[in-house]
Amino acid sequence: MKKTMRLLALVLALVMTAMPAMCMAEAERPTIIAHKVDEVVIDGKLDEWNLDSPAVVDQLEQVIRDANLWAGPLDVSAKFYLSWNETNLYMAAEVCEDSPLGAIEMLPIDGEDNLKLYISTDPNADPARTAYATNDFLVYFIMYEGYWDTAVDRSMVAKDQLQRYTSKGMNGAESVLDGYECAVEMTTTGFVWEAIIPWAVFSNAKIPVYVPQLGDTLSVNFAITDISYPCPGTEYIPQMAWTGTQAIWNNPSLWGAVTLAE
Repeated sequence: MKKTMRLLALVLALVMTAMPAMCMAEAERPTIIAHKVDEVVIDGKLDEWNLDSPAVVDQLEQVIRDANLWAGPLDVSAKFYLSWNETNLYMAAEVCEDSPLGAIEMLPIDGEDNLKLYISTDPNADPARTAYATNDFLVYFIMYEGYWDTAVDRSMVAKDQLQRYTSKGMNGAESVLDGYECAVEMTTTGFVWEAIIPWAVFSNAKIPVYVPQLGDTLSVNFAITDISYPCPGTEYIPQMAWTGTQAIWNNPSLWGAVTLAE
């Protein structure tokens, strides 16, 4: 009996020791708020948006690729926003770029001007997981005026987690998100981008459509890629992310979070 009590005390001590570290890790995860909306008119204007909680990308330490070519916030930086309702996710970005909309079809998809959304549609997913699960997605939005191609990368998802939702559009020149719509408004320093993304695009016959609830917290991240000279042979292109390193591509523990609120 005494041995059992000593063992239980040891287990309790270990748990109590680990709890502050776990709570600290969760507290350190950057989080934004997405406010619920009835509907958003997709026109490149953010008059209807609550802009109080952006994911701001404008610091040197947020450059995850080719940092030596980043010339500061006016070269490339962004504020990302999310809103939601039961049917749609809404995403917007206020972008500063000195060479906006620099995408051409001859470059690899991640070598073109693009915005990226990393998202989990499972509010119960472990934020500390280091590998993609079934409900983790990376979505590309190509900044190619008049085309606005999209793609979904699932190449980092283990086969037993895919549930037959595989990558699509990764060769470029496609729009693979049913119901997706975007609009761009040019500004003196770049552009404002606004989009509607139905929750259904993150589902298939084996992955149910996520139905968001007030108070849900989802793992998310944002990235922006800026090509200054859109021509074949370009190899060095600054890329910035809200949080994490280039390893965000396959490690969701480096992402931030969004909480769904009124």
